[in-house]
Amino acid sequence: MSTNNEIEFKQLIDFNTYNAIKASYFKQLTPFTQINYYIETPSFKLRDHRSALRIRVKQNIFEITLKVPAKVGLIEYNHLIDMNPHIGQTIVKSTLPNDIQKILTEFDIGENELSVLGALTTERLEVEFQNELLVLDKSQYFDKTDYELEFEVNDYEIGFEKFQNLLKQFNLVHEPPKNKVQRFFEYQAQL
Repeated sequence: MSTNNEIEFKQLIDFNTYNAIKASYFKQLTPFTQINYYIETPSFKLRDHRSALRIRVKQNIFEITLKVPAKVGLIEYNHLIDMNPHIGQTIVKSTLPNDIQKILTEFDIGENELSVLGALTTERLEVEFQNELLVLDKSQYFDKTDYELEFEVNDYEIGFEKFQNLLKQFNLVHEPPKNKVQRFFEYQAQL
C-alpha cells in the first residue's frame, strides 16, 4: 500500500501540439498502454465528494486507487490487487483494502453499490524533465480521443512556474482541464 500527495498540472492539447511535444521531449521513447476502469455508484457519490476510484491495469499489474481532495492536489490511496475488472462488474466494498473501505463508508457508500461503469485506454510517454515527471497521454474512450500534457511535481509554486515556461515553448496558455474520469463520465452522459 502506498499513499501519496499528487501535485500535477495538466493541459489538454490538440493532435498537432501532441506531435510537436512528442518530437521535442519523447522522440526516443516508446509509449506504454494502461487501462483505467472507473468505479462509481449509480448516483455518483464519489463524484459528489470530488473523489474517484479506479483500477489501473498496466503490464498485467492491477492497482486500485482512490483519489480524494487534499489542501494541495489529491491524496491517492494505492494498492496492488488481484482482481481482473470488467465493465458492469459489481465491486463489493468489503473486498477492498481497509483504508479505502473506511473512506467509502464515510461517503455513505453501501456494500454492493459500486460497479465498473467504463474503461479508458491511454498510451503514455514519461520522461524526467527538470527533476519532475513530464507525461504525454493519448487517451481513448468510446469514440473519442484526447491528448493531454501532465507535469507531476514536488512543489506547487516551483512546479507551476516550470509548467508555464514549458507551455510558452508551444504557445499555449494554461487552461486547467477536467480530469480524465470527469471527461469520461461527461462524454458517456452525452451518448
